[in-house]
Amino acid sequence: MNTQNDNCLDVLLAANAGLLAELAPANAVRTRMLANIMQRVAMPTMQVTRKSDGQWRDIFPGVSIKILREDLNERSQTTLWRLQPGASVPKHQHSQNEECLVLEGSIVQAGVEYFAGDYLLSPTGMPHDHFVAANGALFLIRGEIIDKAMML
Repeated sequence: MNTQNDNCLDVLLAANAGLLAELAPANAVRTRMLANIMQRVAMPTMQVTRKSDGQWRDIFPGVSIKILREDLNERSQTTLWRLQPGASVPKHQHSQNEECLVLEGSIVQAGVEYFAGDYLLSPTGMPHDHFVAANGALFLIRGEIIDKAMML
């Protein structure tokens, strides 16, 4: 059973082999076809990072990150953070807004525990208290680029 795509492929193959008379489309048709092709070529593509893609890097004892996306123009990145049970991140400050979404486990900061599904926004310049993941955690961070020198 031939599909419409198979028929188109047959016509293209026959034309390529010189088996069809050369046909030039009318100017209006040619212009529309070219505009359609150029629009599709110019369309941005989706970036996909599979779970198995990328590399986990240790940045503190029991704390590793995987970079999902970096935007050097914005000086920002999106990362996954994995904290082993009992691991912590020291006190620090942000040079730009940092968004955090807890995906698994929980983290405790300043005596408050945040669980999977909780979203935190640390604004630019805000001191970020030390936090710990007593039972382990996985969270997504979008914020400033982590200095490579910080990574172990």
